[in-house]
Amino acid sequence: MLITGPNMGGKSCFIRQTALIVIMAQIGCYVPAESCSLHVVDNIYTRMGASDNLAAGRSTFEVELTETSRILAKASPRSLVIIDELGRGTSTHDGVAIASATLEHILHTQHCLTLFVTHYPELGNLRTSYPTRLGAYFMEYAQEQKSAGGEGSVPRITFLYKLAPGVVGSSFGLNVAALAGLPPAVVARGSIKAKEIEAELKARRAEREAGRLRASILDICTSVSGRDAERLKREQAQAREVLERTTDAAGGSPC
Repeated sequence: MLITGPNMGGKSCFIRQTALIVIMAQIGCYVPAESCSLHVVDNIYTRMGASDNLAAGRSTFEVELTETSRILAKASPRSLVIIDELGRGTSTHDGVAIASATLEHILHTQHCLTLFVTHYPELGNLRTSYPTRLGAYFMEYAQEQKSAGGEGSVPRITFLYKLAPGVVGSSFGLNVAALAGLPPAVVARGSIKAKEIEAELKARRAEREAGRLRASILDICTSVSGRDAERLKREQAQAREVLERTTDAAGGSPC
């Protein structure tokens, strides 16, 4: 299960709750649910939180990857795996790559029940490769634009704390920044900067798409030219054969 949603939307609470319910059910306790159906798990593996290890000289990101490595090495098809925001301790490019590769490895090798929380909506593309084994869900929210908002306004978010199918493309970090008490001027400037970055990314995507379109047109033109050349060669060969037959019938030689 791939889980996305806004910051403070309840993603981490949901997966912690799931792990506790599994433990409670497995020891025979009542669980806080109308119904519960699950198989017996042999282990629960978690990769959550962010902390370094100064004594061992290990950064937060290294600790994160070490824990993930242990999960991939030990989890079985009957395990419960919980991974929360893998890849956030490095660049977005590397983070998406590591998170995507890890999730795909679990789907392809471990085949175990997995709750994978992420702020990378790109991971939702894996559903096309694993349509029956990967479900995408998000924590629901209600969004309302400020009535008196200016250029740097941020949307008002109401967290509904309900799981719904789909993938969310935004984490609404600026909204959380406002809730956390950052100065309004800082939040407004951040909102303007976010819109500038989004516009730049859209322009880059449009340019890449235009480049692919130009390349496709060039390939088509090249292909058409190649077919025309082959047809011309065939017609020339046929004309030469006709000329040779005509010359032979006339008892002469081709000019």
